[in-house]
Amino acid sequence: MNITRHCDLCNHQKIDLINGSTCGLTDKKPEFTKTCSKIDFHDKLESKLKEVNIKYQKIKNEKAVTYIYFVVFLGIALGVLVGGYLLGTYAYDKGVVSTTPFIIMAIGLTPLGLAFGALNNHRNQFKIAEMKKKKIDEVLPLYQIDYTIEVQFGKKYHGVQEVTTDLKMKGI
Repeated sequence: MNITRHCDLCNHQKIDLINGSTCGLTDKKPEFTKTCSKIDFHDKLESKLKEVNIKYQKIKNEKAVTYIYFVVFLGIALGVLVGGYLLGTYAYDKGVVSTTPFIIMAIGLTPLGLAFGALNNHRNQFKIAEMKKKKIDEVLPLYQIDYTIEVQFGKKYHGVQEVTTDLKMKGI
């Protein structure tokens, strides 16, 4: 495990472009084996836990909408592709050779791209949020810290989501 994960949750952490993450008490890179005896979790840990869990829950809650979006746009794309193909075969059977069915089928690729793009984006964001949550959840048991959090999403005003959290920590 990367020991800077501990520092990411500590109030003593200092970050600069030259040295990266250093301890504010020693002004050196972190040097401990399993746990840090001088770690100070209070403010930074709480805000980090809330931030990571809100993002994780938000992306998790968007799963159903993302899959509906995927299915709808996949259906539209397949409908346009099949329609273009049927138009082309109908025209060919009547003795007409035209590029119109190919243009229609090419246009059908756009919603196909939208469908798979939204699905891949959601999956990638979920993996990132899950990894960030996992990194924190791996460090806390080393310090005998356990937490529960309830995240509730309220109304959305002007693009800003109202969020309330109830964080309870044991061991601090």
